[in-house]
Amino acid sequence: MIVVSDVIDKHETNIQRELKVLREYVHLLADAMDKSTMPFVAGYPDGKTMAFNEAFTKLSGYSEDELRGMPWVLYLTPPECQDREAQAMEELRKTGQPQFYEKWQLNKDGSKTPVEVILCQTNDKDGKVQYYYALIKDLTEKKKAEKLEKELQEIKERNQYMIGTAFEGLAIVQEGKIVEVNEHYATMTGYDTGELIGMSLSSLVTPGLRGLVSPQLSGAAEGTFEVMLNRKDGRALTVEIVSRDIMYKGKEARMERVRDITEKRKAQEDKENLMKQLSSVSEELSELKQLSSIPVNAAAPQQTLETLLRNLAQVTRAEGAMVMSRKGDDMTGRASYGFGEAVPTNLEVSVGEEFPGNIVKEDRAVFVESVQYGEVSSALKSSGAKSLLGVPIKQGSDIIGTLFVAWDTPKTENDRDAKLLEVVADRCASALVTQNISERDLADEEVGRSLSEIKSTLSSALRFGDPNNR
Repeated sequence: MIVVSDVIDKHETNIQRELKVLREYVHLLADAMDKSTMPFVAGYPDGKTMAFNEAFTKLSGYSEDELRGMPWVLYLTPPECQDREAQAMEELRKTGQPQFYEKWQLNKDGSKTPVEVILCQTNDKDGKVQYYYALIKDLTEKKKAEKLEKELQEIKERNQYMIGTAFEGLAIVQEGKIVEVNEHYATMTGYDTGELIGMSLSSLVTPGLRGLVSPQLSGAAEGTFEVMLNRKDGRALTVEIVSRDIMYKGKEARMERVRDITEKRKAQEDKENLMKQLSSVSEELSELKQLSSIPVNAAAPQQTLETLLRNLAQVTRAEGAMVMSRKGDDMTGRASYGFGEAVPTNLEVSVGEEFPGNIVKEDRAVFVESVQYGEVSSALKSSGAKSLLGVPIKQGSDIIGTLFVAWDTPKTENDRDAKLLEVVADRCASALVTQNISERDLADEEVGRSLSEIKSTLSSALRFGDPNNR
């Protein structure tokens, strides 16, 4: 027969045994949690702390008495992380799933420790939250390692960009500001590297002499550009910039490789100037050859003078040209081109008075930049000429005439035109001498004819005269 009391005693004994095991298990867990190096904290739904281990007290810097009952949201979580923590608790209540998130742990001394939180909750039989508990992982060393890794990556990127730029300036620009430069760039600008960091690129770079603008100033694409780099001392360097887009520290940037081309540009400009000079000399030689090759025809000196004047006007781009011969203190026009009726071909002026008479007086090339303000004959002033140039025509050391040209637009003096006139003046001298000889011969012939006629008349008078007059 089964005795009821024995059954009850046996049941109570089993319950006691299970409770004992449970207490021992809870004690074991509590002891393990308390001795764990991972911080642990539990709290009530109202936010006050309920339990924590020694690792948590070390992390927070508070004592056990200070932590017990402390509102952990207000004292252990900084304001910037409270919204994130409230969101995690709300999500936990909805889903019942543990929440993982990172935040700052606010410590007693005011410092902040980066931590990772695993937040859980315990509910009663009705599903109401009894308390929250969290396992906390100190991320200080992890963050240090990440920071170190980031710094090493930045150094690697910097070194990567600096490779091959020992003799070139290098600048990295983000949003128009310089964020990185090498020593060579600093030397080129005259600034220290510290002064350049954060400086606006527009204060250093301006459009080049040839009108090419830096890509930072114009928004242009990658490429090669010629600009002026403004130095700290106020001087400017002509530089060539090779610009390309890069990613720097996780952001879009532009890398500028800068090379000083001041000497290169100067050499190029010197070359261009030399080519212009050579071209001018070649043109001058061609024109001299053209004028020198005009023959002086002894049989037709007047035609020779007119041909010389026409070619001289074309070469010097003048509107008029004239040759005048000298006789004592008077000068008379012998041939002209382009003046028309404004200046008579037989223009007469006195030596030493106005232009062209003062050419003989000066015995050199005479240039009149403005007819309006110069001492010029009235005939030339009325012709519409604006500028004049004349040279003496010589036979040996004697000045036998003048040669001059006129432009109807303002002209500046240059040696080229004077040389061309001197070449033509030599040719004109031969033609004038020939012409003078021809005129003297004609005069001699005329005198001979007159003498012959007088002789004939006298002879006739003697032979056939009146007998009363014999």
